[in-house]
Amino acid sequence: EQKICKAISKRIASIRGGNNDLSKVIKYGVAFHHAGLLPRERRLIEDNFRKGIIKIICCTTTLSAGINTPARVVILRDFKKYTTSGHNIKNFTGFHENGDGFSYFKSFSANEVFQILGRAGRPGLDSIGHGIILVKNIEEKSWVEDFYFKTPHLDNTLLPKYNDLGSGLNKVNILKEQVLLRVYEEQEITLEQLKQFFEKTYFWYIIKNKMKEQQIPIEQLLMIKEITPVNILKLHSDPKKVRVLKNQNNTIKTTICNTSTIGGFVKTSFGVYSCQFDVDSGVRCSCGFQNGLTDNFAIENEFAFEFCDHVTSFLLYLISFPSRNVQKYVEDIVPKSIKNQYILNYLFEKGLIIKNTDTTIRCSQFGKLIIRLYLYPTSGVLIRYKLENVKISSFRDLLKEAYEVLKAEFRVRDYKMLEPILEWTDEEPIDQILDRNKIMTGDLFSVRDGLERIITFIGIIARNLSTSGFDLHDKLTKVAEMSETLVIRIRYGIREELFDLVLRLQNVARVRARILYKAGYHTASQVKKEGAYTLNQKTGLGINLCKKILKP
Repeated sequence: EQKICKAISKRIASIRGGNNDLSKVIKYGVAFHHAGLLPRERRLIEDNFRKGIIKIICCTTTLSAGINTPARVVILRDFKKYTTSGHNIKNFTGFHENGDGFSYFKSFSANEVFQILGRAGRPGLDSIGHGIILVKNIEEKSWVEDFYFKTPHLDNTLLPKYNDLGSGLNKVNILKEQVLLRVYEEQEITLEQLKQFFEKTYFWYIIKNKMKEQQIPIEQLLMIKEITPVNILKLHSDPKKVRVLKNQNNTIKTTICNTSTIGGFVKTSFGVYSCQFDVDSGVRCSCGFQNGLTDNFAIENEFAFEFCDHVTSFLLYLISFPSRNVQKYVEDIVPKSIKNQYILNYLFEKGLIIKNTDTTIRCSQFGKLIIRLYLYPTSGVLIRYKLENVKISSFRDLLKEAYEVLKAEFRVRDYKMLEPILEWTDEEPIDQILDRNKIMTGDLFSVRDGLERIITFIGIIARNLSTSGFDLHDKLTKVAEMSETLVIRIRYGIREELFDLVLRLQNVARVRARILYKAGYHTASQVKKEGAYTLNQKTGLGINLCKKILKP
């Protein structure tokens, strides 16, 4: 086994752009595994761990999700994903006090923990397995036992306490996609048929009891119909807390009321808080609560966020305000402050669906294109906006706009990887890119693959839009052509002059193509006319490699 480990170490060391530290430790039967590694490195580690050649792996949670990575012992180093100051948190759902009075931590869910520990003692492979959760003190031990396990039996056996299964319709972007997909599949559909379809979903199943208590219709809950201020209060406030707040003698006043904004203040024993419902900026409070209505809106049997007490009190005040004129503003502005949640409104407004004369709904040509591309509607709309409104005159412009779409999809967190990708397309040596930017090869290539996907979509959408109007025809045609070129540059990390060599020759990538180009071979046809020995003498490439390149 030691000989095999040394052989694996040599294979990893030979991978261009690979991790040098990995090849050093793997010869001892130890490895590490994370998303920053290249796919080839990860496959070698996984395959040899399954074979029992590699004995120990230090890994992130990505490896623990695989059903084919059995282990005898699994050690979870920390049950906390991360710790942060309370000042950095806007929505405290899922956070727990850290015990020091000012910091909070987010833990792994019970399902995540038991998925990780479940690698140990796989049925049919091991008769026993050990799962260990490391803690720093007795308080953490008690917390882990209480949070992840049921009350111990008399024999001190700990039984897992699992989280309930959630629904994918929990996220607004996914719900928009599914509504659009349903309209696309049915070709024509009524609002009633759409409602009936979603009444059969697991999403509705897990929350219908709560909704019966709150008496919120499914079409309002799913945001396929505009929701009333009263139901907004029900969705985003704890009923018990509402009863308490109704009986408090807080001073509440409105300070602004116009066609786009209703604002005011709530004076409590702890201070004065400014609250606002705004058509453009959403829901805000000076305590730090801001929007919260942009992603999740239901998790398991509870909603993903609650209004702060001040917003809840202010909304209660507005709903019960005696003036009918003020009520007109409340009924108009409060729902509009969460307008991005309204699924059908969004799809109609963005031209993804169309209402027929008989009130049925159908997909527009643009909506059909988005579905066929497997794009989130929000991503497709963002791409269209950029094509119609943003100046894209260079490859750098196009790459930057594609990167922003990737960021909007939460596939990248910041702009750290933008410059390395630009360097990659300009044929900078991979080792220099990694060293200069302090990044991992796997991370770079993951972003590269994401950008290739987005730029491909930009090209297709640009080509499609160019046929719909003459005012943008020339611009969109140019962007479509640039996209086709940039996709190849990103995929292979080459400039345009190397396209023919890389695309038409075997065993030739960016480095060998540049060597051939510098030796005077600018096309694949020129290379194929040469003999292997001549090619070897002119380029310095190995004779066997030259034979492989020339092989028909």
